Amino acid sequence: MNSEHPEYETADAAPSLEATLVLAWAKSSLDTAIGTALSRVGLSLDDLRRLRSIGAQPQGLTREDLAEAMGESRSHAVRSSLPLVKLGWLSRAESGEFALTDSGRALIDQAEGLAEKAAHRWFTDTGLNPTEVISAVGSGRFPHSGPP
Repeated sequence: MNSEHPEYETADAAPSLEATLVLAWAKSSLDTAIGTALSRVGLSLDDLRRLRSIGAQPQGLTREDLAEAMGESRSHAVRSSLPLVKLGWLSRAESGEFALTDSGRALIDQAEGLAEKAAHRWFTDTGLNPTEVISAVGSGRFPHSGPP
């Protein structure tokens, strides 16, 4: 029985479904907690992931590589990146590669500090251990998860 999330309990709930529902709750809860903190600098959690993915490659990323890193279609990768280009945090080459700008790098530093504090509070409040979560469902197991 999941006493922390009784709303997910049913008499005949399959363990896989229950685990899925708990993970979905955790993702939603984290998105809200970190998203609230990141909104102070005009970012969403997906924006931060996008900036970090692009920034991890000094030469930048093609739309195909970005789409793969984000686990989304190429058209969505481009559509979601264009506002970050307009804000000056990303640049887009004639050939289509996205690269992080200097202001984008500064923003990542600021945003990561805010996100880390919010994540720390969330893990403290839920009693979960971040190291155990990484070990159990770490990004290395998922082909489209991108950097954590």
